[in-house]
Amino acid sequence: MAKQVQMTFWNYNSFKDYKPQMLRDWIELGITLPLLPMFNMNSDSKEDLIAILDDAQSLGVQVLLQFNTMILESIRDLDAYRAEVEKIHATFGTHPAVYGYYVGEEPNTNSQWQYFEGTKIIKEIAPDAAVYTNFGSIERTERMMLQGNQSIDEWIGKFKEHSGNDIIGFGCYSALFRDNTGSFEHFYNLKTFVEASKKHGVDVWATMLSSAHDFYRVPTEDDYRWQINTCVACGCRGIVWFRLYDKLVAADYRGSPIDEFGVKTQHFYDMARAQKKFNIHYGKLFGRLNHVSTHGIGVSYGGYPYFVPSTTDEAGAVTDLISHADCRAGLISFFKDEDGTDYIAVVNTDTVNSYHMTLTYSAKVERADMVYYDEKQLNCHVNRNGQEGDLRGQSFCLAPGQMEVIKVIRRK
Repeated sequence: MAKQVQMTFWNYNSFKDYKPQMLRDWIELGITLPLLPMFNMNSDSKEDLIAILDDAQSLGVQVLLQFNTMILESIRDLDAYRAEVEKIHATFGTHPAVYGYYVGEEPNTNSQWQYFEGTKIIKEIAPDAAVYTNFGSIERTERMMLQGNQSIDEWIGKFKEHSGNDIIGFGCYSALFRDNTGSFEHFYNLKTFVEASKKHGVDVWATMLSSAHDFYRVPTEDDYRWQINTCVACGCRGIVWFRLYDKLVAADYRGSPIDEFGVKTQHFYDMARAQKKFNIHYGKLFGRLNHVSTHGIGVSYGGYPYFVPSTTDEAGAVTDLISHADCRAGLISFFKDEDGTDYIAVVNTDTVNSYHMTLTYSAKVERADMVYYDEKQLNCHVNRNGQEGDLRGQSFCLAPGQMEVIKVIRRK
């Protein structure tokens, strides 16, 4: 299990154009695990990469590395690929600032063998390194990669069994449809990938959108918050932003956190507020929580069941802590830590409007605390104090995508 929810991004900068200030910009933005620019083993300076790793270590962050010769679809000979991975890992991978490797995205039916065999080789050589790949949305994955009646669940299970890898990535940008009609698809992707990941013991990293293009709108602070919190509340352990930088030649891409002239835009500061607030309050907390189930309140998207108190859902999760929940558009998710302590996350799932969320705690609850600052601050929500029966929780207002987390102590 990851120590925290990781925030990273797709890095399309040239390694030769890297400047030390870039790493500081990413940290300022709330990125917890920067992905360094693609390193060309034939032309880029190894000394320069080591210097960047030293700088990252001095700033207290780890990074993901990407090498042109480690991209899985470049594999032609497995023995040659193994030799290349061994060389790269011996040269760079043992540095304390290295968290792992990005090695490819969106496999198709022809490249599946490269993902299976190449990832297996990397995990054999560097078993403790994270290996990140991205499979695209359900629609893209089913159209381009799955064969016959194979399901995403089956593919992930075979991939985990063969390779030993423990991270699965997917990308779906429908949350930023201009007409706000993409919520079903967003949550359907979350539900499908998270359910498969839990079954097979892997973490899910979701690629979300931070640049407008095509028919996607320019994101706002509400959009960044909404994407982060809905993904985490549904069980994701990583957010990967597409993308941070605009380019002078880039079709209709626009509205990125850093513009085509290298200047931080308003969106940089919007994203920074959303990410840094999440990191401070919840980043490490959700690194040690296990997702149990998610339910819709008022409106439910993507096939998630509506919340019904004191019932057993398809995943076997008993929703016995809440006797009533009310919101015009919200979700409620149940988590447990390794000691079995219960946590509840609630999110306003409307992309535009603020709504109130009201909870009533069942007779099984002794105390409920609102969690902040990674559990260093617990604000008492309800305390039984000898009372019997259900306990009415206060109604609190949630901005679009705002999340609140509650730690629940059961009655003995």
